[in-house]
Amino acid sequence: MQIKNWFTRHPLLCRFGTFILAPSVLCAYVAYQQQVLSALPQTGASTVSVSVQEQVVVTRDAHGVPYIDARSTADAYFAMGYLHAQDRLWQLELQRRLSAGKLSEVFGKGSLNYDVWVRTLGLYAVAEQSKAHLSEQALASLQAYTAGINEFLRQQPSLPVEFTMLGITPQPWRVEDSLAWMKMFSLSMSGNLDEEIQRSVALKTLPKTLFAQFFDSDISEPAEPLAHGQVASLSGLHQTIKQLEKEYKVGGKHIGSNAWVVSAEKSATGHAILANDPHLGLQIPSLWYAVSQQMPGNMLQGMSLVGLPVIVFGQNNHIAWGGTNMEADLQDLVVEQVHPDDPNLYRYQQQWLPFKARTEYIKIKSDFPSVLKPTYRDVELKIKETLTGPVISKAGVPQAVSLRWTALQAQDTTYDGFLHINQAQNWREFKAAANKIASPSLNLFYADKQNNIGFTGAGNIPVRQQGTGVLPTKRAVDGDVWQGFIPKDEMPSEYNPPRGYIINANNRNVAQDYPYHVSSSFADPARADRIRQLLEPQSLDLDYIKQMQMDVKDLTVTRLKAVMETVKAEDLWQQEALDHLSAWQGTATADSIAATLFYTWARQIYRVLLNDELIPAWNEKAATGQLLGLRGRLSYDQLAALLTQESPLCDDTNTVEVESCNEVLLSALDRTLILNSKLHGDEIEDWQWGKFQTTRYDHMPFGKVKHLNKVFSREVATGGSSNTVNVAAGFYEKDSGFIQNYGAGFRQVIDLGGDYQFMNSTGQSGQVASPHYDDMMTQFAQGQYVSFSTPAEATHKLTLTPKKGQE
Repeated sequence: MQIKNWFTRHPLLCRFGTFILAPSVLCAYVAYQQQVLSALPQTGASTVSVSVQEQVVVTRDAHGVPYIDARSTADAYFAMGYLHAQDRLWQLELQRRLSAGKLSEVFGKGSLNYDVWVRTLGLYAVAEQSKAHLSEQALASLQAYTAGINEFLRQQPSLPVEFTMLGITPQPWRVEDSLAWMKMFSLSMSGNLDEEIQRSVALKTLPKTLFAQFFDSDISEPAEPLAHGQVASLSGLHQTIKQLEKEYKVGGKHIGSNAWVVSAEKSATGHAILANDPHLGLQIPSLWYAVSQQMPGNMLQGMSLVGLPVIVFGQNNHIAWGGTNMEADLQDLVVEQVHPDDPNLYRYQQQWLPFKARTEYIKIKSDFPSVLKPTYRDVELKIKETLTGPVISKAGVPQAVSLRWTALQAQDTTYDGFLHINQAQNWREFKAAANKIASPSLNLFYADKQNNIGFTGAGNIPVRQQGTGVLPTKRAVDGDVWQGFIPKDEMPSEYNPPRGYIINANNRNVAQDYPYHVSSSFADPARADRIRQLLEPQSLDLDYIKQMQMDVKDLTVTRLKAVMETVKAEDLWQQEALDHLSAWQGTATADSIAATLFYTWARQIYRVLLNDELIPAWNEKAATGQLLGLRGRLSYDQLAALLTQESPLCDDTNTVEVESCNEVLLSALDRTLILNSKLHGDEIEDWQWGKFQTTRYDHMPFGKVKHLNKVFSREVATGGSSNTVNVAAGFYEKDSGFIQNYGAGFRQVIDLGGDYQFMNSTGQSGQVASPHYDDMMTQFAQGQYVSFSTPAEATHKLTLTPKKGQE
């Protein structure tokens, strides 16, 4: 009776619930079932008739990691394509559009600058050229992989929800899509262009004494002066590159890795050990996809890159391998002389040649809501090229700036190199395969079941006509700025050293007397030094190696911390902060209060000390972003030296008074305490580092869309810093604190006696409704690992059978 009375008293609510709310909930449920859940792989057993030669069985473990059992190599790679499409179809689509410069077709005018930049590079044209240089075996593997993706699409599956929300459908995959993605991946690991632009702007804008503070001896490098218009043009390109880095994780200062191998003599098991954790932009899903491939004569396990069928880092029946970014200088800006009377000609050797010209058209999606917004015309993009490469500045009298880059060479056999590494059985075959890699440049690490360990450099590293390529150069008399590449038999290499281990953490990998220039931008040696400290004991086992990968001891803080401790507190709040700092040993754990105080205070010191020096003159505003970015080039040790030497930089150029370095420290400390209190209250006891630093795995593109980011992106508290073995690098966000968006994408430790443990950073699936979308994230943050082990009772089994008439 009470229920009946309630309905009688609230007739409008009843009608709303009956005719609006209930149908809406039902529609939402049906839509969720049809558009989200239906796109997930089926659980249990399923059989699909596809274009394989013989039956392929794929089982998955509790984390969704697939184990492929194929009777031919072609079928194994077909299955890889099928699985990547099944689990990461949206990621494949996004990577293809990113590499082709077709983001604006889907995301609108905000992506136009990215598309212009990528179209200017012409990655697809070079991919098509390099396809002709692949071996038959390499081409066949990519064709099989492509067929697997397209077979999945031909079955007209329910598409991941991103396709529905954006109103697009995937087009058939091509071999060129895989090769172009390799070029984009190489672009991510080739950061010299950005640094060269930054140096050029700084040289044009800053006093020489200040320039030398940031670039050491680079001031003596011969350079071709840039016209003011070229500086402005390159400044705009720099801004595009930085936004591409932030939004799509392409490139960045902190692209790198840790890798080391340990000899059997130092191993507790009597077998060689390999450890590796590549550092790239963090995203969800991860760039990496764990897989086991059983094929005739070879059993491979490890991490693949979505878009490619091979294992990039992992092991086979005989060897294990990993790698780090060599940080080699692979890009040069070349100042071209433009004909004073004809802007369509440039000088090459002793003659005037016409620029090679091409025109591309970029489609732009209308703004939301499209029915109420105007339709954009296609953007006509006119691109010029020289024999050096694409013109990346606004060409005009008297100059144009072109780009020389190893990845734009047509004779690129990089994919062949990785395919042959998958098949290598010993050190000789491994090195021969590594020699096929053109771009990017890598330090490749090696261990085998005969307990040999080694490392070799891979990639084409330029030998220049003059200078080291840190600043723009003019073309040499004979036409090219490069003489060739470092000979393969003279590349950095080491095999079975007496010390019993080999390390690289993007630090310098050659001796000072090495006859060739590799880089002016090696990483700070702190991570490598810390790894070396941790490798000193004997009898190392995998548990110890895993602890090493999670180590957060920061060796770079010592000198600056000592300078901070010289400050005399002016109030109790400051004194409490100094007390915490004085007891700190430099370990940046997530629960450390002192780590919060050090890193937030250091951030403010950079700003108080340098901002007044780096804000450019009124007519150089285009350079502001690059110049303020120079702050990060000074190490903590350099900062400490400036403060202890009472550097003139301590004086604020905007005031009449002369400020001391002690005043800089106090001012920065006050700012730190105020800003920290705004984030997490006045009580310093509540300022744990994990509250101020968060790892953010952004979904692309919904990670930057309000409300949707809560559904698609993920965050987790983290420790570490940019110089700890467990790297945490990123940016500062006003309302959130430090956001880690660069770091380890996966971790692997391999004992060649038969124990392979790993963990992906997020999960195997790219579909937000899947339990494997983020099921590895917390375990990864906690330093946990899983093993490659074919499941006895698979939670999912997929059988690919030949189509009728094909057997």
